[in-house]
Amino acid sequence: MKVICAGLGKTGTTSLAKALQVLGYNVYDFREHFKFHLQQWLDSFETECYPDFTEIYQGVDAVTDVPPAFWFEEISATFPEAKVILTVRDTEDAWVKSWTEHLQLTSRMIPVYVKLLFYILPRMKKQKHFFDTLRQAIYGGSNPKATALFRAKYRQHNERVQAVIPAEKLLVFNVKQGWKPLCEFLGCDVPSTPFPRENVAHSDTKKDLSQFITKTGRCIALVILFLIVLLAAVFVGLYVTDEQG
Repeated sequence: MKVICAGLGKTGTTSLAKALQVLGYNVYDFREHFKFHLQQWLDSFETECYPDFTEIYQGVDAVTDVPPAFWFEEISATFPEAKVILTVRDTEDAWVKSWTEHLQLTSRMIPVYVKLLFYILPRMKKQKHFFDTLRQAIYGGSNPKATALFRAKYRQHNERVQAVIPAEKLLVFNVKQGWKPLCEFLGCDVPSTPFPRENVAHSDTKKDLSQFITKTGRCIALVILFLIVLLAAVFVGLYVTDEQG
């Protein structure tokens, strides 16, 4: 492990992840943490067990976004040579606005029939539980109106990072600053390509949600089709039996 991003979600973490990939780092962003280690992260919020960071980060050079941003201190203790980057927005209000928009978007885009499945299907129930638990622990909840709480959580987290991590190992970074401060901190050359701008206006979030909803809709359609075929087969079987009788 070489780089730990301690910035909360909606602070440019997706852009930073892409930038680190351009610089040659193998990066675990939120997608990788959710896909490969969901249960271990869920346990970290509900039991005495932290993930085995040495094991889950074999071959990983950098981590971004939550949950690891929340557990930055524990990960840093496991990898004491790793540098820490705290991504921030221009102001607390700018972050709160982006975070509440994210919550509203995810709620608005997911259809009712998909939301119902979060209470029925075991895997989707687990995923919902993970998001609810993570948001409660890190941000204080999922209510878009709780802006005062979100602002306090953001401030407290950033102050904690700067109090815990030695100044020589820490870069407080706004992605608007581009390559120069990042590359100076990491000791690498500035790429010739522009600094990445990812998930602008929640574009990546919208894409991911759209793909998830489409995939879920197809699964539901296949189940309905299977039930129709099954019922038709039962009906035909009963009709044939009745005719023969």
